[in-house]
Amino acid sequence: MSESFTSSSAPAELAEAKVVTMARPAAGELVTSKILTMVGLNAQAFSGALNPSIIYRDMVNGSPSVFRYYREVEEKDTAIAEALETRRVLAMGRDSKVHSADSQNGAAQRYAAETAAFLESIPQFRLACSELLDAPAYGYSVLEIDWNSDESGVSVGRLIGRPQELFRFGGLLEPQTGELMLSDFPGGQGKPVPPAKFLVATYHQRAGDRRGLPLLRRLFWPSWFKRQALRLHLHYLEKGPGTVVVKYNTSAADTEKDKALEAAQAIAEEIAVAVPETFNLLPEALQTTRTRDGNDFRMLFDYLDAEMTRMILGQTLSTRGAEQGRGTMALGEVHMQTLFEYIRNDLAGLEDVINEQLLKPWLRWTFGPQALERAVRPYWRTDKQPPKNVTGALDQLAKARMMGAKIPVLEVYERGQIRQPDEGEAVLPASALPSDLFG
Repeated sequence: MSESFTSSSAPAELAEAKVVTMARPAAGELVTSKILTMVGLNAQAFSGALNPSIIYRDMVNGSPSVFRYYREVEEKDTAIAEALETRRVLAMGRDSKVHSADSQNGAAQRYAAETAAFLESIPQFRLACSELLDAPAYGYSVLEIDWNSDESGVSVGRLIGRPQELFRFGGLLEPQTGELMLSDFPGGQGKPVPPAKFLVATYHQRAGDRRGLPLLRRLFWPSWFKRQALRLHLHYLEKGPGTVVVKYNTSAADTEKDKALEAAQAIAEEIAVAVPETFNLLPEALQTTRTRDGNDFRMLFDYLDAEMTRMILGQTLSTRGAEQGRGTMALGEVHMQTLFEYIRNDLAGLEDVINEQLLKPWLRWTFGPQALERAVRPYWRTDKQPPKNVTGALDQLAKARMMGAKIPVLEVYERGQIRQPDEGEAVLPASALPSDLFG
């Protein structure tokens, strides 16, 4: 694809230069089915794991084995799963589009139009963005790009999510600050991958470590304590609050003492038991020993759920209500603003991945390096602003109009989130509005 742009508004050097295309990307998938069979994605990681400190040490060290623990935590802890899904869904609910660098530049306009068509041609592009938004939970997420190249140009067949444990950013004993490396099995040494073959989203990269800071690592201890408390609470619900006491004579032999203990255990564990006529049970202990109603466990669950929700969403009032059972509208608005800032940060990271790791090589391959000049390069942007109050926005326009401000018609459509009608399209008749508002 070789051509020149001669728009009157384009820079002279751009108009005179010919488009120099770059070498096309190699097609095919590097992560094969054989490699994927080496990765266990079933959430059974905690089976047989008795010491949580060992698991947490592996998480801090960044061992590839920890991702199976992360998946099980997200799968089985409903508070974590709900909060992560809320954060992901709110981000995916924002609109996005390709922005031209200059609306008066013919080259910039064409680059933007073809970039938008390229993104629209990618199957399940939104699903791929959703997988990239797993980075906050897992530290980083990786998608493989299935490039297609022919006479018509460069396109993408699929964007495929890949298991994190197959990748490294350095050698086994080296800092994980380098380029992406792919191994044939989880935890392997790995080999460097071709440029622009994978998308990598990293959450809170610190000191150059491209593995990021996974939220699920911070959530591990409160989730672990909650799981253990839940186990004790279920035992309490099954066995009741009391203690079974069976009396025996002071001079009883060891065999009689053992039988008394066995009888007590049977009463505690079974719904039907048979005892001799002389059986001596202390019924008072069943109601007076260790009396409790289980609210202490429920209070612990609520506290841990609120803490984990706050770690993920920055607040609790928008999803769980106030922990003290009360809250004001002003406090709720503050909590929502905090949540929107978290979403804004996620979307900014997503934009960087799409623009720098997907669109940048595509523009270079399709149009040449001149398409990356600041004056003409298009960018994919999301709407990072909080959901708009349409009524309030229109009220502001009406008041501004009453004060004599000149309001463009397009501004009314945009503030009211109303699509402009096509030429000849039927429209609703105008209602009787005061002429001093928008007339």
